[in-house]
Amino acid sequence: MGMAEFVLTAVGTLAGVVGTYFAYVSVRGRSARRRPPPPARAGAHDREPAPAGGSAAYDVYVSHGPADADWARTFAGRLRASGLRVADDEVVCAPGGVRVHAVEQVIRDSAHGLLVFSPHSTDDGWVLQEYAALMERSIESGRLFIPVLVGDVVLPEFARTRFSADFRDVDDDTYGRRLEQTVRALRNA
Repeated sequence: MGMAEFVLTAVGTLAGVVGTYFAYVSVRGRSARRRPPPPARAGAHDREPAPAGGSAAYDVYVSHGPADADWARTFAGRLRASGLRVADDEVVCAPGGVRVHAVEQVIRDSAHGLLVFSPHSTDDGWVLQEYAALMERSIESGRLFIPVLVGDVVLPEFARTRFSADFRDVDDDTYGRRLEQTVRALRNA
């Protein structure tokens, strides 16, 4: 077998694999849309009211990088205490689950998206993928996307088109006011 035949065989094989993958994703996506939302998990956030005019399982999905996990969990807890149904690591990271499928599902099941931007998150490949999915969903469906700033960070171009919730160097009173502004924005969207 010559080099040209080898390259053509390799390209054909790769094209077949890629085609099969996209066919699987397309079929899986259609069947996932037909399924009812997953049953509610036990917990305080499950007793909270559904968003006005919406049928989303969650009011907001909170995305963040591993370095910001403590800050993001506290923030998500405060959002829950304000009456929002929040999807975050607590919802996504079920033992035995497949992370990419769980994140895709929770993004679909959430009315809006929020991403914690920090110096650490802008270099994290997984956060960048979630950012792309949340931004695309916001652009295509009009869902709210809120960049949340913690630390000295420069936002990506598309995120800069949104008003952000700035939690950099804030005292407790300012934190509370900005949290309430974020809650109001999510409720009124």
